[in-house]
Amino acid sequence: MLVIVSERVLVLLAVLITAGALFASTMGAEYRLLGAVQSPVFFPRIILGLIIVLALVSMMQDIWAQDTAPQVEKWGALIVFVIGSLLFANAITRLGFMVSAVPFCVLALWVFGIRNLWVTAIYAIAVPGSIVFLFNHVLKLPLPTSPFTYLF
Repeated sequence: MLVIVSERVLVLLAVLITAGALFASTMGAEYRLLGAVQSPVFFPRIILGLIIVLALVSMMQDIWAQDTAPQVEKWGALIVFVIGSLLFANAITRLGFMVSAVPFCVLALWVFGIRNLWVTAIYAIAVPGSIVFLFNHVLKLPLPTSPFTYLF
């Protein structure tokens, strides 16, 4: 029996919808006057297009290759993670990347079953800190800062 709803297919569907929505948002009128190559969304369109194609191929492969895909066992954890991801994406613009990423890392680790206090604390600070260092200092692409930055 063909089981279409598996965790992998749901994640790929979420990636496909997100990449499609982001791709559609790059088609706004404010970018049309700049020309194709000079537009700030030229490179993201290429990347988003690749993500869309790869998500479609992978999703179709998962649906067709398996006669029985594993069922989603932890719907609650999946729903908590999706809601946490949406809150994280919205909080970045208001609270900055680092302040939003630390609680999201704690939530993600908890949802995926990592409950060791020290491991969670180290990862929740090291992973967002590494991303901030990479983007702000190496790539010179500043991430959103916190409105509380003046306190530091």
